[in-house]
Amino acid sequence: MTILLAGAMLAMTQGARADDELITSTRTVVVDARSADGAATLAWIQRHSPGFPPRLQAEQLEISRTVVFGPDSMQRAPGDSPPVPLPASGKPGDVISVSSQRNGGLETWTYKWRAGSKGGGSWSLIGYTFKYFDEQER
Repeated sequence: MTILLAGAMLAMTQGARADDELITSTRTVVVDARSADGAATLAWIQRHSPGFPPRLQAEQLEISRTVVFGPDSMQRAPGDSPPVPLPASGKPGDVISVSSQRNGGLETWTYKWRAGSKGGGSWSLIGYTFKYFDEQER
């Protein structure tokens, strides 16, 4: 697995809610969009949001994955789940964000795991942004 860590661009944050003892952990990496991980990430986006395919020819992708840990999984170290490769499934509350920038353009996708009523579930696109800051580059 090739992961380009731009200037050691690895961020991890944690938060806790005492009322229901949930912990969230977010891990972020930057990958080269032309690498195997980058290509797999772009293919994952195509599968999970065909109406919003990547439009920019990005050189790098910033990928964040937020996972939720409940009381029964507290022994697992937060951040053990790397953002890539992107998972086929998740747990309620898990979020994946992918961001790319190039030539004055910005594109982001945000997905949240939705549990199915009879088990299973799916990644649902909950946010998409496409902006051009420099119209001459468009």
